[in-house]
Amino acid sequence: MRILVVHHGRLPEGAEPTTGGAIRAAQHVTALAAGGHDGVTLARAQDGPGGFTGPRHLRALAGKARPDWILCVAPEEAPALAGLAPLVVDLYAPRLLEAAWEGQQEDEARRALLAVDAADEVLFSNPRQRWFWLGVLGLAGWDLQRSPGRVVPLATSPAPAARRPRKPRVIVGGHPWPWQDARDVLARAVAHLGKRASVVSYGLPAIEGVESHPVVPRAEWQAALAGATVALDRYSPHVERELALSFRQLDYLSAGLPLITDADTPIADGVRRHRAGWADETLEVALDAALAEDRGAGARALAAEYAPERAASALLAWVPSARTRDWSAVRWSKEAARAIAKGEADRVRREAAEAEVVRKRAEVDALVGQLRALTASVEQLAAAQAGIAGFRRETVQVLGTRLAGQTEEAEALRRELAIARAEADKKELELGQLRGERDRLGGVLRRLGR
Repeated sequence: MRILVVHHGRLPEGAEPTTGGAIRAAQHVTALAAGGHDGVTLARAQDGPGGFTGPRHLRALAGKARPDWILCVAPEEAPALAGLAPLVVDLYAPRLLEAAWEGQQEDEARRALLAVDAADEVLFSNPRQRWFWLGVLGLAGWDLQRSPGRVVPLATSPAPAARRPRKPRVIVGGHPWPWQDARDVLARAVAHLGKRASVVSYGLPAIEGVESHPVVPRAEWQAALAGATVALDRYSPHVERELALSFRQLDYLSAGLPLITDADTPIADGVRRHRAGWADETLEVALDAALAEDRGAGARALAAEYAPERAASALLAWVPSARTRDWSAVRWSKEAARAIAKGEADRVRREAAEAEVVRKRAEVDALVGQLRALTASVEQLAAAQAGIAGFRRETVQVLGTRLAGQTEEAEALRRELAIARAEADKKELELGQLRGERDRLGGVLRRLGR
């Protein structure tokens, strides 16, 4: 069979940091391949090339893949996939609880109801999360007598060979989620251990005395685990930790690291049963015990309970019966789902319209800014033109004055020239008269000479 696995995040084999959803998707593909099925992945465009950009694009790409059924590890994407093929939604994380600490509980509640309404089957990562989701399934119209969902546990991943350090090294990793606060625990660990051991964190806020690192690619994270002594898996009290089984915990166990965990976590019973760490002791007592006793064998024994083969068998046991759900135990659930879907569509359109208004306002503000700049330029040009006009007026006035003076001077010169010409004409007349007198006297002299 051809199964399309839809997820968020970069798959763990790359050089970039990954996410729990992407690890879960990769494990599903591996399990399906082990059962002879063709599992192909599809993620968001932001997670890599060829991804989807939104619900319509996702539905178009999923349709082109022509899957026999779809496994959706990102529940919020499930409504866009409904009806294309039998749809399995993986409820591997208690997102409703997480959203409460992110200010998104209303939105997440709507997305959860739409996801389980679209699903033909649902998966859970551990029994506690199944209990948590059963009420949501009932509200969404599931007939819990016929299909209460299936537990497909998280699986461990291959880990590098351990190389325990001479100086004990306490390690903790994760994201600084609002529901996952390790600051107080880390500060207590540093204060208690002093120079007896180093404390190192990955992805958490920097704490004085802790060797802090950012989130790193999965291979680098696993290498760091191989060089540690014990894993610190305690946080400030939070109801989410009572339900969540994390890949981080399984990474610790795969590396043979005993866990110092909280007494009410899903992994705590296994820690007690296999002596894979410490769950009931105070933090300080547990740290002292971790430096004095190696419980790596118990950690590896607990890791074996989460071997990939176990998760694969739980998933493959359902594969042959994939079908479209055609029942509902609660009549109003479909109408409620349609109303929620319509409200969601209206909300998307409203948000798009609001975004468009914001964009248009930004464009108007930009145009107003341009208009102000142009107005300032026009005012500057007008001032410059006025200055030029004033200069021209002054120039014309100066030139006019000069021209008037020059005109008077020319007129005076013309008058002087006329007088000079008149005197010249007079002199010419006198000269003519003198020439005539000269000629007369010359004739008299010639006659006297004879």
